[in-house]
Amino acid sequence: MALLVAGCFLSAASVFIFMQFRRYDEQQESAVNIRKANTELEACQTKLLGYTKFADYLTAGKQNLTDQAASLNVSVLRDYTCLERFAKDKHRLKADVWVVGRYSVAFSFAADLKADSLELVVEPPGIQIKCGQPVMVGSAVVKNAAHEVSVSEILIDERAAFAEVQQKFMNLTHRHGAVVAREDAVRALCKTKIVDCLRDYLAKQPGVKQVPTIVVVFR
Repeated sequence: MALLVAGCFLSAASVFIFMQFRRYDEQQESAVNIRKANTELEACQTKLLGYTKFADYLTAGKQNLTDQAASLNVSVLRDYTCLERFAKDKHRLKADVWVVGRYSVAFSFAADLKADSLELVVEPPGIQIKCGQPVMVGSAVVKNAAHEVSVSEILIDERAAFAEVQQKFMNLTHRHGAVVAREDAVRALCKTKIVDCLRDYLAKQPGVKQVPTIVVVFR
């Protein structure tokens, strides 16, 4: 009987010890799995943070746009034809003469990126840049000029006549520039330069993994 009891005790002890070891192994495995899950979670959180980290640099990005404004000008070339009539009675000529001036004019444009006109906001799905409308910067520059007359050898002083026609045209260049500034192509070029500038700046900042869509809104 004693042997039977001892045998049962030993069997129970063996089962207990086995279960304890098994539980210990399971606990160890669980601990490893928990650590692995935590590591993966931290890595995932870090990665996700990289997709939103750009927002921490918007204030600095605004300042960078203001600082770089002079380098974001857009230059375009436009051709114009100017027609001027020289009346025989007014200019004491043998006959009326038409002077045709043809000009290639370079304009420079820039959006208003001064600090008080510029705003950067997070607007799903990305960043919205609000700034002033493009305007002409400086004076227009005539790159090429050519003149023709409808009747030769009528004008007493062709050089003076050509200079008069060109001066009248130059007086209109600011008005021409204001029209060109409203062209979709010019506005698109200005937007592209602004977007590229901000995107390049944000992409270089620590922790930024991705820069979202950036749009420019002129106001």
